[in-house]
Amino acid sequence: MDGATGAAARLGLLDGGTDAAVARRVYDEWAPTYDDEDAGALMGHRSAAQVADRVAALVRPETEVLDAGCGTGRVGAELAARGFRSIDGLDLSPGMLRRARRRGVYHDVGPADLRRTTPGAGGKYGVVTCVGALAPGHLGPGALVGLLRVLRPGGYLVATVADDTWAAEGYDKVMARLVSDGYGDVVEETSDPGPGRLVVLAAREVPGPGRSVIWIP
Repeated sequence: MDGATGAAARLGLLDGGTDAAVARRVYDEWAPTYDDEDAGALMGHRSAAQVADRVAALVRPETEVLDAGCGTGRVGAELAARGFRSIDGLDLSPGMLRRARRRGVYHDVGPADLRRTTPGAGGKYGVVTCVGALAPGHLGPGALVGLLRVLRPGGYLVATVADDTWAAEGYDKVMARLVSDGYGDVVEETSDPGPGRLVVLAAREVPGPGRSVIWIP
């Protein structure tokens, strides 16, 4: 499999019912050539550079950032180019994480199934990015709860979602529920200039031990 055809074929192996072992295997096998293909654009997501530009407009470079679903580290590299130095990465695929680690821009990277939870202390990060991972066969809208949990109050979740999955997969409903239940405020939710939607959510203070989010969508 080569180029866009290879990317499309691999993405075609993933859907809403894909279990973690299958997704891990797909991305482990893809990792050596992943950076040769623009999978994000094929999926209808903003680029790493677009997201890094938005993060840089929101916070200062000394802000601690978690790159959730970091893949080979494209977002981390773009953030580092803008002066960010405290960047952690999490991803399901060890193969993708090895590629990310080689970039030399992450403070720490580690494996995690983010569909279940986002590991780490509550309220640790000033920014969480999630680019290309909120998609069928990947994380899904339920992951937003865990991503928001590790943000400190006033921190930002900056995420991309494809237009064709925004309502179809229930991201619109989960986002509305997070706001109505007091976990965050929408700063931005736009399809302009595209591709896909860029979502910026500011975390509120969440009561309870460890800032635990008790609502599960």
